Amino acid sequence: MDTMKIPSTKRTCFVSYRRSYSESDYQVRVQSTLDTVRAHSGSNINCVARAKEIKVRNGTKIDKSLCQRIVNYSAEILTRKIDKNDPVWSTGDEIPLRELVGLIKDRISFEDELKEQAGGVQTILRNSPQIFVIRNGIVRLRDWSKDAPRTRNSPGRKYDSAALVKTKLCWFNEYHPQGCNLSVTSCRYAHGSDDLSAAS
Repeated sequence: MDTMKIPSTKRTCFVSYRRSYSESDYQVRVQSTLDTVRAHSGSNINCVARAKEIKVRNGTKIDKSLCQRIVNYSAEILTRKIDKNDPVWSTGDEIPLRELVGLIKDRISFEDELKEQAGGVQTILRNSPQIFVIRNGIVRLRDWSKDAPRTRNSPGRKYDSAALVKTKLCWFNEYHPQGCNLSVTSCRYAHGSDDLSAAS
């Protein structure tokens, strides 16, 4: 048996190589393990056995078409006042998340689908970091010339994301009224299908 820290939850779990007992003895073994942990760590420690099946609540299991409708309509709301002929590139409106959710509810029925998801609409928008920034409860479009998100090869990251450059189409080049505010060579996303690269 060994211990493993889970970065996303900052919790510690106990892991083993394989079961050395019959499945019918599972509950007895679980209780025995919990008693051992509490005996060494204190009786008040909040220690529970991990469920066999863990519900995924990060938005990745939501119907993709629903997610896309929410993303598209959110972007439509944020860009509705942008003048495509204005020479100054704009991120459009900045809207409180609560207000944006209300506007989306008026157009799209999603509450039943999202009630089991942590974060709801906010999670869906955060899963589209190319497009949106959410800070202090305010939603706006990302300005890639100023506030690009931390990349996977930035300090603090242990893996490189250089192989992912140009593997997805640039949303701004495709859908922003004024296009992308970065040149083809400066943008990490592809400006058109001819600019796409295969992920390595």
